[in-house]
Amino acid sequence: MSRDQHSPASAHPDPPSTPGSAPEGKPALLSQRTALILFIAVGVGIGFGVLTFFAEKSYPKAVLAGVLAAAGCTVGLHDLID
Repeated sequence: MSRDQHSPASAHPDPPSTPGSAPEGKPALLSQRTALILFIAVGVGIGFGVLTFFAEKSYPKAVLAGVLAAAGCTVGLHDLID
């Protein structure tokens, strides 16, 4: 594409390739959907664990509540998010 010698150069050059795309030959470790589900589930699990610890003052109960909450949240979000 050539331009007239007397016309000014474009103020906005062509944008570079899309950022965030994975390099060729190297697939992403996790999809965005999976990362979102696991991130939310871990947050919910930690929240439930902390609240259970404050209520019961027992580490085993808090850990069990957190793990069960994270597992249930993972299953629920997997069905909910498409």
